[in-house]
Amino acid sequence: MFFSPRFLVVAFLFLLIASYIRWAWLRFCSRRGIPASIPWAGVHDGGFTWLSRARATMQSLSGSRALLDEAYEKYSKNGLPFVLPNVFTGPEVVLPHSEMGWLTQQADEVLDQNEVNRDFLQADYTMLHPKVVSDSVHLDVIQNELNRRLGDFTEDVNEELDFAFRQAFGVDTKEWNEVVVYDVMSEIITRISNRVLVGPELCRDEDYLYSSSRFNRWAVLLAAFISLFPEALKRIIGPIVTYCNYQLYLNMAKFIIPIWKRQTSSCSQATKENNYVQWCLDHAKSQEERGSDMITKRLTALSFAAIQSSVTTSINLLFDLAASPLTPMYLQTIRNDVSTNLEAEHGRWTKAALARMLTLDSIVRESMRLWGFVSRGVVKTVVEKKGVYLPNGTHLPYRTKVGIHAYPVHHDADFYPNPNEFDGLRFCKPPTNSDGSSDNHPENMLGKENGIPLVATSANFMGFSYGKHSCPGRHFASLQLKLVLAYIAFNYHIKPIERRPDNNWFVASSGPPLRDTISIRRREGTV
Repeated sequence: MFFSPRFLVVAFLFLLIASYIRWAWLRFCSRRGIPASIPWAGVHDGGFTWLSRARATMQSLSGSRALLDEAYEKYSKNGLPFVLPNVFTGPEVVLPHSEMGWLTQQADEVLDQNEVNRDFLQADYTMLHPKVVSDSVHLDVIQNELNRRLGDFTEDVNEELDFAFRQAFGVDTKEWNEVVVYDVMSEIITRISNRVLVGPELCRDEDYLYSSSRFNRWAVLLAAFISLFPEALKRIIGPIVTYCNYQLYLNMAKFIIPIWKRQTSSCSQATKENNYVQWCLDHAKSQEERGSDMITKRLTALSFAAIQSSVTTSINLLFDLAASPLTPMYLQTIRNDVSTNLEAEHGRWTKAALARMLTLDSIVRESMRLWGFVSRGVVKTVVEKKGVYLPNGTHLPYRTKVGIHAYPVHHDADFYPNPNEFDGLRFCKPPTNSDGSSDNHPENMLGKENGIPLVATSANFMGFSYGKHSCPGRHFASLQLKLVLAYIAFNYHIKPIERRPDNNWFVASSGPPLRDTISIRRREGTV
């Protein structure tokens, strides 16, 4: 049977419209199989509840914080789950904090955290290759190479910090220098991260750094846009909207491939280099994994993970310090702590010395508590085809997202007194009770009396998630952020600001101010 081109076009448009109507109903109005016994944040009883769900889903675009705060107080604090709408990735069942133990004990074959991350990043499209985030090679390299070798890089990172800060912050000891915090911290973190990942030959190459920084900036926004399309259309839309980022990747690859060629040459075995390319070669399980295409794509994805989260944290930290009246005391405390521990290592920046500088841990940790980039703490996808039963017997169907959000827990006065206040030494305070426990600071039970390491996770601190799938790169992030804070404390004054600028909420993410500034000045005698 012959169909005219006009008929085929009309049929295609009809199918496209029908697909979008179905997608819109599922995303905005449907319960997606979630039982009616679980209330929805922002949805009130009575009337057309499907219309109320649609309104709450639209509200999630810029009002997720208000939805979270209201539902946490109304439901979580009373031991009840609730549904948090999300216009980009669909509704999530948020469990009460008391069910964290049950959540983290579930097998990966039942609840999978990786699936949530993959969906959030639309990783099949934005991370260049589906295998980049789905197999074990990436994790092997981070855990067995990057984390294990951090001590080898401590002095290198500190050296690169000196170069980067002189470039970005300047060295004027007389006049204040006003800087756009997002721009300068993007530049600094990109440089020091690449010092570890690709070495000194590329970490100061402006062309390479530009492509790396721009790729990282766009990845999450592109993922959000792609998520607004039905699954069948993503295969068409994904490559189109990520075209520019793919060109940035190709520009990065042209710098990485010569390193790959050098390290795969016949004479390379005797002179192995200490960088990400070599680590991937050592852990490759197939010829495809050893190929330049897969290694360059893995490196680009890891650069995004390593750089963007640390950029966000460092920006928030600088605004917190600029707005706090106690910052001169914080910075002097840091200088004392760092000097004491460096003296014990004869002036050398070692991994052991940095680990003892728990004042740095506390100040960074406090900023992360206040301003986590993603409000999620531990959220997983039901991958068991039969679904899963919650502790109260409620059944959640296959593909439901379920977990606990960090933001309301981190701002709960039951866990953190004065939760909206930046208390830089909050995690350095000793236990308050004679038996070593603490009513006000349960976090202190995790660490030493003089503080808690930044990388320590708990049910009450989910800055790096929590459980067996806590961020594997948190040790690298900790190294960078602590060295950044120490360098600032020793070398710069921060001009106080009257009020900290607000972060920008976008669905379930909280982004730092993009164009706001602070003023800094080099300390005399440090040039």
